[in-house]
Amino acid sequence: MLDVSSLDPKEAFLHVVDDHRWLAVSGCSWNLVGAKASNETKEEAHRLLPNIDVALLDSLLMHARSLIDFYTKAQGGTDITLGNFNLSLDQPLSADLAKYKKSIEVHLLHLTNWRDLDFRTLHSSGSAATTDRPSWNGEASRIAELIIEKALRNVSERGTTGWTLAFKALFEASSERYRNKLFAWPTDLAEKPDVEQFLTRLGL
Repeated sequence: MLDVSSLDPKEAFLHVVDDHRWLAVSGCSWNLVGAKASNETKEEAHRLLPNIDVALLDSLLMHARSLIDFYTKAQGGTDITLGNFNLSLDQPLSADLAKYKKSIEVHLLHLTNWRDLDFRTLHSSGSAATTDRPSWNGEASRIAELIIEKALRNVSERGTTGWTLAFKALFEASSERYRNKLFAWPTDLAEKPDVEQFLTRLGL
């Protein structure tokens, strides 16, 4: 039987790239047609794709939730984490990310009583505040930027060899894609054979 807990880091990196790529894409699109978009842009977007802002927000938060675990969970089990690449995140930054985890789970990924304000108010203890529903309109872009511009940047600055260089390339691509809808995602971080060749050139 295959021991999935020992997935090779090069194989795991493909999945890490995927979540960062689609977080950057959904974040860029959310910025264009979401809460802060101009009325004209919103109207045209909704004419073509009704409720597109909801779909984009959901996509952003789902990829963010995966990456919050990636950056904050301890290595072990079958989850792909930063520790699989012998890297770690500064603790204050890890704490900033972790505070969004439960809210995304409750209000997007898990159909639970905790979604209801009256239920939360009645049953809350001090620690249950993590089940509160943030104003996603105000927080979504901040979450995307916290992951891309803070966490991924932080990891990409940990050295000049090995996995740090791979994460540096991922940071540069993700950051540019988040800011620029016309940015072409680099070939080195696209299809599996290209990613494998890229990692080989880095000596990984």
